[in-house]
Amino acid sequence: MDPQTWWFVARAGGLVAYALLGIAVIVGLLITTRQLGQRPAPDWMLDWHRFVAGLSVVFTLVHLVGIWADDYIEFALVDLMVPFVADWRPVAVGLGVISFYFVLAVEMTSLLRRWMPRRSWRLVHRLSVPAFAVATVHLWMAGADASNPVVLVATGALSGTVAVLLAIWASSAIGGARRSRHIVRHPVADAADPSELSARKGTDPVQAANGRDGSS
Repeated sequence: MDPQTWWFVARAGGLVAYALLGIAVIVGLLITTRQLGQRPAPDWMLDWHRFVAGLSVVFTLVHLVGIWADDYIEFALVDLMVPFVADWRPVAVGLGVISFYFVLAVEMTSLLRRWMPRRSWRLVHRLSVPAFAVATVHLWMAGADASNPVVLVATGALSGTVAVLLAIWASSAIGGARRSRHIVRHPVADAADPSELSARKGTDPVQAANGRDGSS
């Protein structure tokens, strides 16, 4: 086997894993922000989102195996499993390890979603965005192809799209919170009929409708 084969496997696996992660995050944000106009998102889109996310984990493992098997820069297994302990570019490699654990946590909880509280699942699932951000920094700091024009354009396009969708999501969340704080419900206006109003005030419907409490 060509001694550089594993190095090419590591590079290709990392780039494919990064692209798949970026696409999965973008599709997830499109579903969350409802930018595709579907309420709820069609089942095929959710299945495709899950498939791409799972595939990103597979290619991340390919990336790790390629790095471990390549003998140009020797990495021990602990270097690839524990952040910031590698001798070669410890910060860059450590960020890659952290991103991998984030992605793994998202994927595992997605598989266990039916047995998890929805709130807990949502909190873990949101790690996909910082996982992509950390993976981007890892690629720029450690990637052998980081200066390649095609890679630069691809990372810029993916990162820019994620940033725009995050801004849309944040704007929608902030706007919804402000609207909920300014809604003032009036007990009379909210009553469906006089009998409902009387149930709230404990008075006769006719008296309630006339604004009297029966004490006159």
